[in-house]
Amino acid sequence: MRGIFIGSLFFLLPIAVQAAVTFSEVAWMGDTTSANHEWIELYNDEALVDVTGWTVNDGMNLNISLSGEIPANTAVVLERTSDDSASGTAFLIYTGALVNTGATLQLLRADGAVEDQVSGGSNWQEIGGDNLTKETAQYTSGGWVTAAATPGRLITATEVPVAAANPTPMPTTNTKTTSGSVKKITASEPIVLKLRDASLQLSVTAQKIGYVHQPITMDVKPSGIGDTLLDSLQYEWNFGDGEIATTKKTTHVYEYPGTYVVTVYGGFKRQAQVARHEITILPVTLSLTTNQAGDVQINNDSPYELDLSGYRLVGEREFTFAPRTIILPNQTITIPREWVDAGSERMVAIYDTKTALLASVLPQRLLAVTYEVPTPAPASYSNVLSLTSPPFSASTDKGNFGFGESKKEIVSEDVITPMVAVAEAAETPVLSGDIPSQNSDQRWTYYALAGVIFLGTIGIFVSPRRNETL
Repeated sequence: MRGIFIGSLFFLLPIAVQAAVTFSEVAWMGDTTSANHEWIELYNDEALVDVTGWTVNDGMNLNISLSGEIPANTAVVLERTSDDSASGTAFLIYTGALVNTGATLQLLRADGAVEDQVSGGSNWQEIGGDNLTKETAQYTSGGWVTAAATPGRLITATEVPVAAANPTPMPTTNTKTTSGSVKKITASEPIVLKLRDASLQLSVTAQKIGYVHQPITMDVKPSGIGDTLLDSLQYEWNFGDGEIATTKKTTHVYEYPGTYVVTVYGGFKRQAQVARHEITILPVTLSLTTNQAGDVQINNDSPYELDLSGYRLVGEREFTFAPRTIILPNQTITIPREWVDAGSERMVAIYDTKTALLASVLPQRLLAVTYEVPTPAPASYSNVLSLTSPPFSASTDKGNFGFGESKKEIVSEDVITPMVAVAEAAETPVLSGDIPSQNSDQRWTYYALAGVIFLGTIGIFVSPRRNETL
C-alpha cells in the first residue's frame, strides 16, 4: 500500500527546481535522541538570496519567520527549539512542531508569492522519512528518497543508491490476487520511483475581436495536474504589444489596431506550459450629428459592429453608455437632447474609455449660421478713366479724392477694383485715392495721349496753307 502512495506522489509533487530556494530535507520524525529534534533544510541553487521577511508554514501549527541571507549553492538548517536538533550550526531556531500525520510545507516570499511547496501527504508518505530508523526525507534529482540524515548538505550520488537499496522496513502483508492465492510482500522488495512527464495543460479564455482603447479581460485555465500544483502555478502574460502581466486573470487595453498574438506561460518547477491566443483589434470610427429636434445621433461609420460600453457622450451634461451597448455597422443610436443638454451653447463630443475624443458636433445655433465671404471682382484697369474726362488739374479734380461717391466721376461704371469691391461688401468707406498705384500710372498715360491728340488737332487747323495759285 505504501508503494502505491509513494508512486502517486509524482502525480502531485513538483520535482525539478525552478525557484532559487527549495526544501531539500525534512526531519519530521526527530532523531534517536529526542523526538523534538526536528529540523528543515533549505537549499539555494542560485546566487545569494536575502530571505528576510520570508516564512515557512505547514498550514497548521508551524509558522517560521526567516531573516538573513543564504549564499549560493548552500544548504541551511532551520532547527526546532535548540541548536542541538541537528549537527552543525543552525541558520535559525524556531518553535512549533511538525505533526507525524503529515502536512504541506510552503516557503513564501515577503510578498506572499510561493517560492516552494512540498506536499507530504498522509503520514508523510508522499516524500518519505522513517519514524523508526529516524532516516529523513531528502530531495534528489530523481525525486524524494528516505536516507540517513545529512543536515547542512545535499545527499551525494553515492548515498542515493544506498538509500534505495535499504528502504524503510515495511511489515509483511498478505494480498489476495485475482485467482484467490496469497502473494507475500516483504520489506526486501525495493520501491522504484519514476517521474512522470509534465502533464500541465493551459487554455486561454478571451474574446477574439476587440477595439482600440477597449478593456479586454483574459483568463487562463490550467489542467492536467493536481490541485496542490494548480494553486502553486505562476503566470506571465505577453500581450504582443510590449506589455506583460503576472496574474492568472488580467485586463489589457490596446492602443492601436492590428492582430496580436497573446501568449501566457504557466509553471511551477518541472510543470510548465505555454498557451497562445490571437486577437484582432479594430479601430473605432464614429460620427455625431443632430436631428431637427436637436437630439444627438451617434453613427457607426465602420463596416463592423462596435461595443460602446463605457463610452461617454459629453455636452453640458454627461451620459455614459452601459455595458454591452452594441451598435451595428452603418447604424445610428439617437440620444435625447435632454440627456446631455444638447440645446446649450457647448459642443457635444463622444469619448472612448481612455478619454480619447472620437467625434464631436457643434450646437445647432452655430450650425444654422452661414458665413458669406465676398469674392473680389477680377482686376481690370482698361477703362479706369473716360477719355472724355477733362484734363487733370488740382482745382478741377480735387473732389476725386473724396469718398466712394465722387470716385464714380473718375472710375468707369463697369469697372470696380478689387479693393473697392471688398470695401463696399463690408460697408466700409474707402478713399478713391486708395486705388492701386498702377491705376494712377495708366491715368497719366491717357492724359498724355489725349494731350498729344489735342495738340495735333490744333496744329492742323492753325498751320498756314500753301498758296496753290502761284
